[in-house]
Amino acid sequence: MADHLRHPSPTGHWVSGALTPYPQATRADTTVWFALPSDDEQQQWEALAAESQADGSFLVRAVPLFAYDLNYGDRVSAVPSAEGSLVATRVLEDGRRFTFRVALHAGGSTVPEVVRTYGSLGCLVEGWSESLVGLSCEEVQAQAVADRLATDEEQDRLAYETGRQAS
Repeated sequence: MADHLRHPSPTGHWVSGALTPYPQATRADTTVWFALPSDDEQQQWEALAAESQADGSFLVRAVPLFAYDLNYGDRVSAVPSAEGSLVATRVLEDGRRFTFRVALHAGGSTVPEVVRTYGSLGCLVEGWSESLVGLSCEEVQAQAVADRLATDEEQDRLAYETGRQAS
């Protein structure tokens, strides 16, 4: 994995049969970097679009694909690094959304199928590659989305994990 991971596209949502930029995501005006757990000596970072708030905090406006216990809509604090980039220091407020990471493999679901299926369930979608997609859903949808993901995983269409690791 590269040590600096930037998302290739804005967060989208499913509208009238198409994936379009999510209006809140288009309000992102900065990037906040999140340190990732690492087994080696090189620190890895995920860059997430964020919206600056009047109180100096930032709302995450991307679906985290590598950082755990962080979700779209969480409010975070950040400080400038020595190089000037904003680095997250902690989550100040949980945005009450749930993150799922979907890994695709040959012979299983495709990115368009995942976008259509989970977008129509109300998930926000963040594409990373042809084999990795992030989903974010509101708390009220989380169980239904998890159940559908579990069924798709049992049918060997995809593999998934939740972004929430802490209880």
